[in-house]
Amino acid sequence: MVAAVDDPTADAAVGNVTGSNSVNVFLGLGLPWMIASIYWSVEGSTEEWRKKYEEYPKLVGAYPDGGFVVLAGDLSFSVVTFSICCVIAIGVIYYRGKNLGAELGGPKAMKINTAILFVCLWVFYVSLASWKTFEPDATAERMVLAIFVGLTIVVASMLLVNMGVRCVNHINIAHYERLKDATTSALLEQSSKYKADHGFSELPQGVPELVLKPVAAGDLAEFTVA
Repeated sequence: MVAAVDDPTADAAVGNVTGSNSVNVFLGLGLPWMIASIYWSVEGSTEEWRKKYEEYPKLVGAYPDGGFVVLAGDLSFSVVTFSICCVIAIGVIYYRGKNLGAELGGPKAMKINTAILFVCLWVFYVSLASWKTFEPDATAERMVLAIFVGLTIVVASMLLVNMGVRCVNHINIAHYERLKDATTSALLEQSSKYKADHGFSELPQGVPELVLKPVAAGDLAEFTVA
């Protein structure tokens, strides 16, 4: 957060995210795999181990003393899905940096849209990767269709969320305008009453003008008189 706010570009922030993910993957997979390898090297080929991999006679024959086994799966679908998300994300960051001068943050509308898009892409990837896990025998046509449907849902989700955000903003602005008008009327009425009670046509010197201003930015409920 500090790197993203204080630096003129988001390079340090993006580099930090990339480095953090690398450490998570290398330690998250490497450390438990190393521990499991040491354990099965010491434990050796047990009856439980042979029973578990009896469907793979070549494997049992190649490693008669047992060992830690990680069966390879089909990663092509996950890699393609992840690559699509990466291309979209990098394209958005490049566009923002070139046209807005800000890879992160920037104008409120663009900031919200970018955040919504990246969250939708994350949900898109996790959902499709999970679907492939439960459908390991899915055909190529079904996988292409799943990607197409997922991208369609991402676009539709962005439109729906943006519509919701716009509606909330319009409601807040309308509420603010009504509150400002009501408060302005009350202040003007008090000012007129003050003049009438004291026989002034204008407020005398030393009596501050009644000026409507919010107590804090974005505060719709509280006002003060300066």
